[in-house]
Amino acid sequence: MASTAAGAASEPVESAQPARATGDVQSLPGAYLAAKAAQSEGALDVATDYFDLALEFDPDSDLLRQEAMFAFLADGRFDDGVALAAELRDDPDAGKVARIALGLAALRDARAQEAVEQLAISDPSELDSLLVGHLAAWAEAGDGRFDDAIKRVDEINGAPWFAIFNLYQKGLLAELQGEPAEARRVLTLLLDDAASVQTSPDAYLAAAEALARVEARAGDEAAALAAAERGLELAPTYDPLLHLRGQIEAGEEIAPTLASARDGAAEALYILGQAINRGDGQQVALLYFQFAQAVADTSSPKLLTALAGIAERASRIDLAISYYEQIPETSPYRRTAELQMGLDLWYADRKEESLKHLERAVAAYPDDLQAHLALSDVLSASKEYARAAEILERALKIAPEDGANNWNIYYQRGIAYERLKEWDKAEPNFRRALELSPNQPQVLNYLGYSWVDMNRNLEEGLEMIRTAVDLRPNDGYIIDSLGWAYYRLERFEEAVEQLERAVLITPADPTINDHLGDAYWRVGREREARFQWERALRGTPEPEPDVAEKIRAKLADGLGPVGSDVGHENEAPAERAANTPAEQGDASRPN
Repeated sequence: MASTAAGAASEPVESAQPARATGDVQSLPGAYLAAKAAQSEGALDVATDYFDLALEFDPDSDLLRQEAMFAFLADGRFDDGVALAAELRDDPDAGKVARIALGLAALRDARAQEAVEQLAISDPSELDSLLVGHLAAWAEAGDGRFDDAIKRVDEINGAPWFAIFNLYQKGLLAELQGEPAEARRVLTLLLDDAASVQTSPDAYLAAAEALARVEARAGDEAAALAAAERGLELAPTYDPLLHLRGQIEAGEEIAPTLASARDGAAEALYILGQAINRGDGQQVALLYFQFAQAVADTSSPKLLTALAGIAERASRIDLAISYYEQIPETSPYRRTAELQMGLDLWYADRKEESLKHLERAVAAYPDDLQAHLALSDVLSASKEYARAAEILERALKIAPEDGANNWNIYYQRGIAYERLKEWDKAEPNFRRALELSPNQPQVLNYLGYSWVDMNRNLEEGLEMIRTAVDLRPNDGYIIDSLGWAYYRLERFEEAVEQLERAVLITPADPTINDHLGDAYWRVGREREARFQWERALRGTPEPEPDVAEKIRAKLADGLGPVGSDVGHENEAPAERAANTPAEQGDASRPN
């Protein structure tokens, strides 16, 4: 999950899973359609059950076998996918993936030459050529042919961005071969290349960790700590490097980066998967991560974390939690898992569990900033603003003085105090947030709207909201604030103009529709006003009962004289977002 400030106007993600029973399906079309429906919902475990049934009806259908193979592999049913891949290795549509799966199965089973042959796919894309080149190299390394493996990586030509991935794999090959000087040379080349950070932060951090391990195992503590520090300069809260640094400082025995060539192949899949793990690339990334899980010697905590992140984005919250639960207590990734599980429990509508879980996390990690912020988010979402303010006070004591996101802590604490109607405490927090980060649209919007709503600093407040709109011209909620500010100032025509823009961008929001209805009424467009109020009652999310009662009263009687409705809602601009905790992101990785 990407790290954001509070303000996402969405409801909790439902975690209900489709039923896995297939006994009610009695035909091939029924099984196939059920599989596709489950697949579209991200329920791959359910989809594969229905594909199993569909294959019983028609085991010879090429289309069915192709789709079932992809589903099996993406769901982690590797052996079932490989069984179908053997039948599809020459298929023009599915052959590439089939051969990669077959190659990985051979690599896993120490059949090196077969693995290399299977991985020699025709007409590869750039990404394919990089991946299969690395995997074939690890197959050769598993057979003890390290020189051939390194030569193979050297011969992988392509886009300039290949360089960082090739250097990382060569460094790992040299380390596993028992050539620390060569590993040091290659990994240092990678870290010295400024472009590598932009190309793949994950590869850069992994290289820093690998170099630190090489130096520590060679007995050079100072060089090991310096290598770890290079990664921590990029991501100061990156848990694996913090954990490794602590081990080095304590004089503990440091494990090598990899235990085997199989782990090297898994690492190649993981690093490339992370590089494409966004947007349309997420489905391919999922496939890479599941491949890595299948080929690795042991289950990797960072792979489980990556799989959990994809499950979260697919709203498969229970699945994400199950991945996090598999991460060992002693793993550097466990802290991230604990925090994300706490937030996921909230999204799964298990709010009491979420609060208790995050309270335990804060107790377990009393000096951890992310733990405090996760708990404060959930407390604010539960409208426990006094406790949220208390946790944020503690967070500010933990936060580094020059922390890049300190503005957000002040902003969240300002919201908590404003919701507690303690404006004398709220305003200084908003002002401090703007001192630290002057162009934050959320803060400008909240403070500016609050001033206008209280009939204070009207011109300055209105200018703040206008600036927020300029910064976020497609944010319906901020545009709504500008329209409602005009309404408060009795500039009704301007209010209508802005509120119409807001409702076009965010048509289902009940508050925006309610505001537009009020503005329409004031300019004499009473029929349209009633239409908007009706839409507000049917909005998503549904308005709170007290708000719905007020809207029904307006539908019955309209609005009173101008000025009579001032303060009729007194809704803060972030109140609609207050029921949803901010996403903390993966605290073990750079944001």
